[in-house]
Amino acid sequence: MLALFTVFLVIGAPLAFAMGLSATLALLIQGQVPLIILPTAWYNSLDSFSLLAVPLFIFAGALMNVVGIAERIIGFTMSLLGHVKGGLAQANILTNSFMAAISGSTAADVAAVGSIMIPAMTKRGYRPEFGVAVTSCASMLASVFPPSIFMVIYASLTGISTSRLFMAGIIPGVLGAVGMMGVSYAMAESWGGVVLPRVPLRQRLVRLREAVPAIVMPVIILGGIFSGVFTPTEAGAVAVLYGLLIGLAYRRLSPGVLYRVLLDSAVLMGGALVILGGAALFSFVLVRGGAAELLLGGLLAISHDPSIVRLIILLFLFLLGLVVEPVPGLILVIPILEPVIKAMHFDPFQFGVGVIMMLILGAVHPPVGMLGMIASRIAGVPFMQTITATLPFMAIWIVLILAVAFVPVLTTWLPYL
Repeated sequence: MLALFTVFLVIGAPLAFAMGLSATLALLIQGQVPLIILPTAWYNSLDSFSLLAVPLFIFAGALMNVVGIAERIIGFTMSLLGHVKGGLAQANILTNSFMAAISGSTAADVAAVGSIMIPAMTKRGYRPEFGVAVTSCASMLASVFPPSIFMVIYASLTGISTSRLFMAGIIPGVLGAVGMMGVSYAMAESWGGVVLPRVPLRQRLVRLREAVPAIVMPVIILGGIFSGVFTPTEAGAVAVLYGLLIGLAYRRLSPGVLYRVLLDSAVLMGGALVILGGAALFSFVLVRGGAAELLLGGLLAISHDPSIVRLIILLFLFLLGLVVEPVPGLILVIPILEPVIKAMHFDPFQFGVGVIMMLILGAVHPPVGMLGMIASRIAGVPFMQTITATLPFMAIWIVLILAVAFVPVLTTWLPYL
């Protein structure tokens, strides 16, 4: 199956079909499994109430972009930080933090924030490569800040509490934002950044008032989830309703616009579900073939020390992220890693945050680099040209991953509080 998967990738087959076809052909060659299992496995992998949160948050994020929420948050953060060294870059990161708590989608954040902030940074002297690096790396925060779509998928695969996993990501998310803002402060001048005039207090208050609807939204969503008023999936529906009401209040949501947002969200979600299904088949064959037991045996043969095993797994996930996008990566590895998690007595929330953070790192560097490519297209510069500017932000993220892996309190304090 792995050989067939490699062949399909080399000839240019889409990832979902490369995984699904190689799994199907592997079972055909083996000849011991009725093929009716394949559509059943595909369907069961998607038939989840928890996963229903994903299309809802994708739709809510799209609504927020259309009604101008991103613009209002950017206006507020720029008025707040524009006058400090590297202020625009720091405003970019702070905006991504706000947007992460609204959409839960890294791709949506890099597109929404990047389309405004990258041209603004370039206009004020920053080199476009730096704008790409800041935006793409800051968008990774949506993978750990609730309501992260990656966390919804991870929780649905493992059966752990989505709400508690959301809580586990809050402290790493804050530390990641602060760390990247520090890097921006240190690097801004060398990449052409200029300090803007201080915005008067009255104008800041005006920008704050304009941004209040956006700031209130994550409070409603996360407050409702953590207080037990509604589940994460129901929170997605609440987010959609809130987005519709804001759109009507701002008079930016005509029937034609709403139709286009619905259509774009459906197409995006349809593509994601095809990948999820293909990855589920691939993982099904791997698990059925004993890959989980082989992995556990191999790791224990190397070391019984949980710290060593954890480092090996993180290195494996980093290498996987070089060739596979984060969502199919999660579906591929989690069923195989579950026996390891139980055998080593890893905390499920600590381990989950570490896995997600390591896989999302592959979205900002080649060859996958989905977030980096989106930001590069917005800036109009070659993706490979932005790598130098990206490296310091990646270094901060890797240090944070190691902290998450070896300092349990960062991810376990809030979930068990």
